[in-house]
Amino acid sequence: MKTKSSPCIIRIILLGLLLLWALCPRVWAADRLDVHIPAEWPSDTCFNPASRPGNIDSEWWRVFDAPVLDSLIAAGEAGNYNLAMAARRIAIARSNTRIAQSAYYPSLSLQVGWSKERLSGFTDKTAVPPSDLSSFSGAVSISWEIDVFGKITRQAKEAKAQVRVSAAEHAGVLLSLEAEIASTYVNLMVARNQLRVAKEHSESQRRILGITETRHETGLASKLDVAQASTLYYSTIASIPLLEASIEASKNALAVLIGTTVEHLPATLDTATALPPYSSIVAMGAPLDLLTRRPDVVQAERSVEAAAAALGVSRDAYLPTLSLNASVGTQAHRIGDLFRNNSLTYTVAPTISWTIFDGLSRRYSTEAARERMEMEIDNYNMTVLTAVEEVRNAAHNHAATLQYISRIETVVKNSAEEVKLSVDLYTEGLTPFSNVVDAMLNYLTYQNTLVSAHGRAVNSLIDLYKALGGGWTGNE
Repeated sequence: MKTKSSPCIIRIILLGLLLLWALCPRVWAADRLDVHIPAEWPSDTCFNPASRPGNIDSEWWRVFDAPVLDSLIAAGEAGNYNLAMAARRIAIARSNTRIAQSAYYPSLSLQVGWSKERLSGFTDKTAVPPSDLSSFSGAVSISWEIDVFGKITRQAKEAKAQVRVSAAEHAGVLLSLEAEIASTYVNLMVARNQLRVAKEHSESQRRILGITETRHETGLASKLDVAQASTLYYSTIASIPLLEASIEASKNALAVLIGTTVEHLPATLDTATALPPYSSIVAMGAPLDLLTRRPDVVQAERSVEAAAAALGVSRDAYLPTLSLNASVGTQAHRIGDLFRNNSLTYTVAPTISWTIFDGLSRRYSTEAARERMEMEIDNYNMTVLTAVEEVRNAAHNHAATLQYISRIETVVKNSAEEVKLSVDLYTEGLTPFSNVVDAMLNYLTYQNTLVSAHGRAVNSLIDLYKALGGGWTGNE
């Protein structure tokens, strides 16, 4: 017999769904980028970006033409533990995606057992003999949540978004690793060149010390000249152990970056001394390229997507859940009777569960999820601003360093001439030895400054490549 109550129940359910949909917080499309990005980079740098395309080679460090650096970065990509952990986070995120997608399918379970039970005979007014019950049983059960309202789909979408976040994070770790290896290698070359300069100067200062001692023995110079020459020589000698310690520290840092010990660094590293070229044309492109080329910007954008997906999942808590639970099995006192027709058991239980009131817990959870999404949007905008600032700083720093090198090279050249002239005049007795000391100290200082400036120029170029996002394309 048909009943008229079923259509009424359906109407009530639909009206309730519409009411909840109207009351629960909405997900709106937020404008993620809320900051102004310039159309072009400033033209007062040395790059003139408008005349070059914005594509950067993914192996940007090869512009330095340093095979040792190439091998170090290759070893770092294979052995660095931070990079390995970032890769594992991608694998974990992918596994979580598969876990979320597995909810599309029913779960199947099998139960087989035997039970024995004794019932008391004194549970009623009249005492009866106790009864013993025993039976064998076996059943196959199925449980399935049917994705009528798209809850499982949105959970899977959130999990996929987390995979994209982890992939962008991995790219950022890789870019940072490449830049750090390159910068540490440059610092090593700077220390080795400064050590070479110190040794060269100590040799010339030792010869000057010999000259003053000879002149003192012949009565042509005072003991003060010998003391000054000795002080100059030993002060330079004293700097050598510190430079050697700096070299060892850089080698140890490189070993950690490539995931090994210093004993297993490439043998060619011990003989490398040349600083990489510091002048290179960089395809800076347009500032808007950073939105797709910088791993941290892409990661921030994908974090917004993941937060939006999480907000959608939190809203699904307002909707009912349709599930199907069923089992089929057999039960009998004797194991031989398990497969008789009368031993068959089964249950079928389609269920709609719907939380009507929970003390506004779902609403507050949704509000928290919405605030998390807004926070990720703020982080995205901040990341974009930081990216633009880093590119500008790196470009201007590199341009300024190139100008500084051009001028300090002239100073070094003049300082070398000053040393030669002061020594010649001193040997002829036409100038005091203090002028020689000042000239040689200045020459040593300016040469070290020039070496440091070369290293700074290369490091600023590395910073620029890193700020531009390396050669990453954003593809997973």
